[in-house]
Amino acid sequence: MDPGSDEFLPPPECPVFEPTWAEFRDPLGYIAKIRPIAEKSGICKIRPPTDWQPPFAVEVDNFRFTPRIQRLNELEAQTRVKLNYLDQIAKFWEIQGSSLKIPNVERRILDLYSLSKIVMEEGGYE
Repeated sequence: MDPGSDEFLPPPECPVFEPTWAEFRDPLGYIAKIRPIAEKSGICKIRPPTDWQPPFAVEVDNFRFTPRIQRLNELEAQTRVKLNYLDQIAKFWEIQGSSLKIPNVERRILDLYSLSKIVMEEGGYE
């Protein structure tokens, strides 16, 4: 594209290779053969022979899976641990007849779980 021109010139198409069955029997050898051509464009497309069917790796008769709902906040195990910890503290305060009030430190909510871990690493509260 010329610097002063507003006309868009599309990039050249990538090379497309269509190996024969004889060439396709050794895929890595075929790739090594076309590599110098494909490297010039940085990309290429290889179309297998038309009647080629990829092998299916799953045994359909024995394959089973159980779908499950996974909430985004449960993806990280540490988050689950923190939520369980806060849940236990909230239940404790509820049993005491009060509600849990998490303090703010420097305009940020105090991470009670991390505080608890640090206290335990330093020998506990005793």
